[in-house]
Amino acid sequence: MRTKVKQLEDWELLAQICQAYRSLSDSLMDVVDVRRGQASVLCKLFAEDGVSQSEIAQQLSLQGATVTDMLQRMEEAGLVTRRRDPDDNRLVRVYLTEAGREKEQAIISQFKELENAVFSGFDASEQSLMRQMLNRMLTNMNSR
Repeated sequence: MRTKVKQLEDWELLAQICQAYRSLSDSLMDVVDVRRGQASVLCKLFAEDGVSQSEIAQQLSLQGATVTDMLQRMEEAGLVTRRRDPDDNRLVRVYLTEAGREKEQAIISQFKELENAVFSGFDASEQSLMRQMLNRMLTNMNSR
């Protein structure tokens, strides 16, 4: 008698991929003692220090209140500092502290390890195609 292997529905597969990605990235970020979301914020600041809270929220597709809470915890941990923009008092800009800046290489290294784990066994053309499809999926979801 043949055993029938259940084929996952697309939504089930995507849910499992999302969960596995979060779990793996959480464990890798534990190595550098930051949370996954905090690491994403720090990466934005590594690329452009002094961005506004609203720019962080927009670029990471997060709610403003979520970013405010996250930045408060990061400030308490000594990773960032927030200051009002001198030219526009409505804006709050976020800056890396020395402690935050010191985490750059470790965080980037962990994200590279995550990327290597996720794309293990993919050749360059498969990885490029996957990136295109994931970008299209993200665009589709953001347009709803």
